[in-house]
Amino acid sequence: MKLLIISWIFFLISAASVAKIVPAKIFSNNMVLQRNVAIPVWGTAKPGEQIIVQLVLAKVKTIAQPDGCWKIELPPIGAGGPYSLKITGDSELIEYTNVLIGDVWFASGQSNMEHPMNGWEYIPHSAVANSEQEIADSNYPEIRLFSVPKYPCPVELKDLQDGKWEVAAPQSVAGFSSTAWFFAKELYKRLKVPVGIIHSSWGGTSIQPWMSHQSLEPYKASVNIPVIPEHFGQNEWSEKVAESLEKNRVRRNQISYPIAGLPAGIGQPDFDDSNWKRISLPDSQSKFGNILWLRKKIDIPEDLQLVEFKLSLGFLNRQSQVFFNGTELGYFLYPQPVEVQVPQQLVRKGENILSIRLAQPWGEAQALGDKKQFFITNPDRSFFRDLSADWKANDQLESIIPLAESYQGNPSFLFNGMVAPVIPYAIKGFIWNQGESNAGEPRLYEKMFRQLIVDWRKLWNNNDLPFLFVQSSNIELSHEFDKEADSRCLLREAQQQALKLPKTGMVVSLDIGNPYDVHPQNKQEFGRRLALQALKIAYNQPITADGPEIESYQVKSDTIIIRTKATSGKLRAVNPSNLTGFELLRADGVVTTAKALLKNDHVLVLSFNNAFPVEVRYAWSNNPQCSLFNEAGLPMAPFRLLLK
Repeated sequence: MKLLIISWIFFLISAASVAKIVPAKIFSNNMVLQRNVAIPVWGTAKPGEQIIVQLVLAKVKTIAQPDGCWKIELPPIGAGGPYSLKITGDSELIEYTNVLIGDVWFASGQSNMEHPMNGWEYIPHSAVANSEQEIADSNYPEIRLFSVPKYPCPVELKDLQDGKWEVAAPQSVAGFSSTAWFFAKELYKRLKVPVGIIHSSWGGTSIQPWMSHQSLEPYKASVNIPVIPEHFGQNEWSEKVAESLEKNRVRRNQISYPIAGLPAGIGQPDFDDSNWKRISLPDSQSKFGNILWLRKKIDIPEDLQLVEFKLSLGFLNRQSQVFFNGTELGYFLYPQPVEVQVPQQLVRKGENILSIRLAQPWGEAQALGDKKQFFITNPDRSFFRDLSADWKANDQLESIIPLAESYQGNPSFLFNGMVAPVIPYAIKGFIWNQGESNAGEPRLYEKMFRQLIVDWRKLWNNNDLPFLFVQSSNIELSHEFDKEADSRCLLREAQQQALKLPKTGMVVSLDIGNPYDVHPQNKQEFGRRLALQALKIAYNQPITADGPEIESYQVKSDTIIIRTKATSGKLRAVNPSNLTGFELLRADGVVTTAKALLKNDHVLVLSFNNAFPVEVRYAWSNNPQCSLFNEAGLPMAPFRLLLK
């Protein structure tokens, strides 16, 4: 027994003696370290081991704690490089090379921050605008990129699962956050100092998963905060996460892309659809699965064979591909009107086959709209066919795997696995694009958003870290354009309240979204406007970063005179004599469109119709008409002004 105990002690001593120095995974070759502040470096080693960290002329020592953790702070260093960061132990040297000193930004949020330069593999045609040219123009060796691996976790982790810093180049930029890339590129061009981006985001997520467990406590009456497990098996959990990610990735691809051979086969006249269900369009009553194929025969007279036709197919929810005689004509996202030209070379005399693949990742595929919106016609409308009747439908042609359990929506899980392990890496500030997933709870979001900002700053031990964010863009949520809703309006108002905190900046994006796509592809402008906010707030440059801001208002007779701040710059309007987007709310709840114009750099809102309003609104809709800008081309933020 004594021999066994001695052997066990000897084993522990031997194991400890060969324990390696393990710096946090946020450190690697090619990294950017934050200039002009103390630089934390940390990791694990053998308890009691002396650790020496060297960078440039700085040399700092520490001793690994009984739990093996160690941490040092290097003194502030100015921008420059490349350098080597050396970490030395009793018998080991780790050296990171090609290290730059510059500015590091932490980019986070949901899909519009995640949006890769070359698009998502599971969303067709989702690359950013001019993606090939933009990716080719990425040879900026002093911009460095770090992608935090997707890893939701029930406990707060001390280290990332993986990751490495990469030098900006086509290969590294192609799959990186487009907003963050254009932000970094704009800053680098203006500042001429190295820029590092740590990107940590996840599409479709609400704010709750990004908040720390402690910061959610004030909202426990509204948020189901998970209990932190007493026992946590990291390996077992990692396997569950990996399986979930892979299964759901495969499933999204299955929903978004037809299986090989289907479009061509369905587009042939001899394709057997005899057992397909016969329906009329639109059809919101039938219950179909995630993938629905529609097929219809169209007879074209011989004398019109070489004519270009126009197809109108209502509103196909949510991703749709339209094929004519087996050739794809277009890809559409709901609620975009499905209107497309049929090139004359595809048209045959006699029988032609129109086929549609409808895919809905989040529910049942549907064809919506009005019966009159389903037709085919030639340019002079001498030929016109109603396409609403006699469709064949089949939702069993393609099978998809079941939806796997996912964990990214659980409160605190993304903070635990994708934010906490990065802290306290020295950074310049944050850029953030998130909120759409919280549109149904604007008042709660208003509080939680400010809580997140305060909490992240506190955890990074710097209450002055700039926090720059994008206000929700313009979007149509339904094909019923005449139905007004204010879900996004209230969300934008909630986001705007964060500006009450110091060192915050907001990008207004009402004029640069895509009404039919929640993922606008002109991410260049999103990144540029965030960079303007950074130059103003983080770098104290005298630059115009915001659109016109209200300073005061005055009521004279039946006119409301709105004045803007001089710092906003002179007002510019699309049509000065007819400003769109203004509404009046009366005490009886009736909302009317207001006549407004620009005069002497003031906005005049007219025509009370003998009923004094209690509120004037601007751009107060999901997809508003923006009419007011400043000389820098930046739009005025939406507002509602309570009149006294």
